Amino acid sequence: MVAIMKGIPARLLAAPLLLCFALAGAPAQASTDEAIAFVETVAERAIAIISDKSASPEEREVTFRTLLNENADMDRIAAFALGQYRRTPDDAQRAEYRDLVENFIVKVYVTRLTDYNDEKLTILGARERGEDQAIVQSEIRFTNGRQPVSVDWWLVKMDGGYKIFDVNVVGVWLAQEQRSAFISVIRNNGGNFDALLKHLRAQIGRVEAGEDISVTAAN
Repeated sequence: MVAIMKGIPARLLAAPLLLCFALAGAPAQASTDEAIAFVETVAERAIAIISDKSASPEEREVTFRTLLNENADMDRIAAFALGQYRRTPDDAQRAEYRDLVENFIVKVYVTRLTDYNDEKLTILGARERGEDQAIVQSEIRFTNGRQPVSVDWWLVKMDGGYKIFDVNVVGVWLAQEQRSAFISVIRNNGGNFDALLKHLRAQIGRVEAGEDISVTAAN
């Protein structure tokens, strides 16, 4: 699925951790309690991963990837990020794209979260969104005295529990911003889907080379 490295925009880093009070009524309360418990568990696991300074970057990538695949609906996120180009790729392109999106997210966040310094995620509340979704509000509170960062978690019900679909950091839904970036790449290359694959490979290479890039970068 949080600390923020010095000098890095807060909204781009808070997502790997990813309303007031629960709505009235017993069924809604039970549902939002489950959503809150899910976010708390994911956050605790994420904190444990990035706080383990004895682990190598490769080991942290493996454990973070496991956390991501267990708790985020990566297939839905990847499809959503293509917008109107969702049906453009053939089967081989779609499979490579799905793998590249996962690798990109894992590498960006694991690289940027290496300076984690015991910040805390505090749950503020939750509400249901329709019959099969929930929004959980939280904020990251820092030990160095900086202002808290608001983080909302958009969850969908799946497999008898919840999965993360999107994370809103300081007013920006990251999956939606990523969709804008990906659509821009495809559109700027005349609808050529291979251009997006090339773009993602290049972005992963830049991360591996130690460059500082955004998880929603389009350049």
